[in-house]
Amino acid sequence: MTNWHPGERPPDDVSGLPLPSLPAFPAMRGYAQLHATIRKLGFRHAADALRAPAPAHASGQSTQALFGTLPKAETDDGFRILDGLWFPARGGLWQRADLAYVQKCRAQWIASAYPRALDVAAVVDILETVVRDDPMGLRRIVLWELCCRLSDGTAERKPGAARTPPAAAHAVALGVHRGEAGPLVDAVAAVRFPAAGDARHAAETLNNIWPGTRLREAERLAQLIAPAPTDHVLAALLDTLRARSAAVRQLIDTAEELKSKGDLRGAAGAWLGALRQARDDVDAQAGLLRVAALLADAPSAASESEVTASVGERTVRLSWHAPSHHDRDTGTGAGTGTDTGTGTGTNPVSYRVLRYPDDAPELAVEVSADDTALARADLDPPTGRPLRYAVFPMRRGRIAGVPRVTAQVLLTPDVSELRAEAVPDGVRLRWRPEPSALEVSVVRRAEGESGPGQRVFCEHDRLLDTPLAVGLYVYEVRCAYPGPGGRLVRSPGRTVTARVERWPSPVEELSVRRLDDGRVRVAWRPPARGDAHLVPWFAHHVPPGADVSEHVGRLTPPDGPPPTSVDVLPPPRERLRMTAVSVLGDRAVSGPNVVVEHQGEVRDLEVRRVAADRAELRFEWPEPAVLTLISWEDGERGGERRVARSQHVSGRPVALQVSPAECRFTVTALPRPDAVAIGAPSARAVLPAAPPPVPPTPAPWWRTWWRRWRTKQTPAPSHSA
Repeated sequence: MTNWHPGERPPDDVSGLPLPSLPAFPAMRGYAQLHATIRKLGFRHAADALRAPAPAHASGQSTQALFGTLPKAETDDGFRILDGLWFPARGGLWQRADLAYVQKCRAQWIASAYPRALDVAAVVDILETVVRDDPMGLRRIVLWELCCRLSDGTAERKPGAARTPPAAAHAVALGVHRGEAGPLVDAVAAVRFPAAGDARHAAETLNNIWPGTRLREAERLAQLIAPAPTDHVLAALLDTLRARSAAVRQLIDTAEELKSKGDLRGAAGAWLGALRQARDDVDAQAGLLRVAALLADAPSAASESEVTASVGERTVRLSWHAPSHHDRDTGTGAGTGTDTGTGTGTNPVSYRVLRYPDDAPELAVEVSADDTALARADLDPPTGRPLRYAVFPMRRGRIAGVPRVTAQVLLTPDVSELRAEAVPDGVRLRWRPEPSALEVSVVRRAEGESGPGQRVFCEHDRLLDTPLAVGLYVYEVRCAYPGPGGRLVRSPGRTVTARVERWPSPVEELSVRRLDDGRVRVAWRPPARGDAHLVPWFAHHVPPGADVSEHVGRLTPPDGPPPTSVDVLPPPRERLRMTAVSVLGDRAVSGPNVVVEHQGEVRDLEVRRVAADRAELRFEWPEPAVLTLISWEDGERGGERRVARSQHVSGRPVALQVSPAECRFTVTALPRPDAVAIGAPSARAVLPAAPPPVPPTPAPWWRTWWRRWRTKQTPAPSHSA
């Protein structure tokens, strides 16, 4: 019979012994942060941090009674992990990583000259708390790290190398004693240890959530962890999770039953109990908010527990009173349960504010986190939908009572920057609508008029209301928002008063006639209201009927009756736009306009033949023309070409295909289609005929003799039989 000491395994595991049990999760709160710190320090796992450097002068220590009771270390290095975490000690002994060992390791790190010794000591300090809570906690953490590394195949694999199944050599490379490397690798391969992904992340973060109040998140993570019947720690944790879930379900059933019987306060207490144990349960929170809203709307609701909501332009401001003794007695405000108070003392009451649609409390969102102030402001509430605000009293991060709920709040902001300006025969309104508004409506009333008024068609951000009689008008602009049931909810409305003034009538038509002396006479009929002027218009083009009152000061009133015609003669090579303007007092309205061009002459025309059938022209462009017409003819044939100003480059020729005969060229400036042109003479030039072709040079006298001699010297080809 063979005797084995603690921490020692048989030479091999091929004898049919069961494989070691592996942990299903690290069972440590904050494991992810701890593992990241260990890797940042350059360690492979937590066991590396527990192997402190030896002191500079180590004094011999007696093994005392332990000698002969602990297994002796073999010649190779490494730690044992399958039956607890054991490290090789002096004298060929094994030392278990218990509380005394971890404390000694921490002291050795602090006393060492390692540059980051304090950082490592902080990690060992965390591991000390693990040992205090669970003597096998270190073994679980190190074993979990080893399993993750072995399943990922990263123990010895170089970057870019193919992934291979873990082998005993991989475990040895991670520091595991070679006597336990084989069974460990076999166990990892047998249980199909979870790969990096959601399942592993759930296992490493479950203890961050549970035990706690986030019951539903803990349940979600637990479902991702593979079943592990041999992990008693996981089994105990899941048992507490199931027990809490059953208790919450019972409280929810009780709350629904009490609500159906009309006991709103009892239902609120049951919902509160369920939410305290499952703070992330959306259904429990929604049920509590529904009952709290019914309590707030009840006629018997205490005024001290009321939350006042003041609706501003685009904000909602909330205010309330601190919980009183009456609240604690009746179970409202911060008064349901045992941990209530007025908000004074060492544990003051803070408040958490939620906002939710009145018909959908499951969509509640947090407006502000815990704060002891008795007022809040929601700076970005949704518009057009009935809302409620719930104020949760909190104490030490725990819900301290049934929330206080406001009455319905409906935010429907009006348009901003509303302004009105007078336009000919009417009014123009402009405003900035709310981005969430579906439509904008405008109602017009005459000043002093009672009644609903007349709705006026408008665009989303402006209105042009013409024609209107002279007088004062009041416009009411309202925004419409999507409301419950598909109906529109309108804003209170914003009003503006506008005055419609008496405007001049625009000139209806201008008639143009060329005179014999080259001038152009522009005539018009007098407008029905106001005086007409024909003025040069150098500003931007304006359509007829536009307000040009800003230019009234530039007009010089005529001596005597207003004229009905004007003779126009622009300077050569210039264009002039004449616009009819009607003036009445300080108001002016534009009318039709006419463009008069005085065409310039084509100067410096030059024609040059560059080939028998090709010619080039050069000339100075005749301003203000936009087109020129180049034509040519030789008595039998001819052609023409239009050249735009954008195609003509000063100093560069215009190429044309012509005939070899003598050609006569004419270049004419073309007026704009919408302009009345005062013509200018065309430019002409003659292109001489192309010279006749040069006759061929006669061949030398000896070339014929030479050709005959070569013919005689060339033998005839022979024909073979």
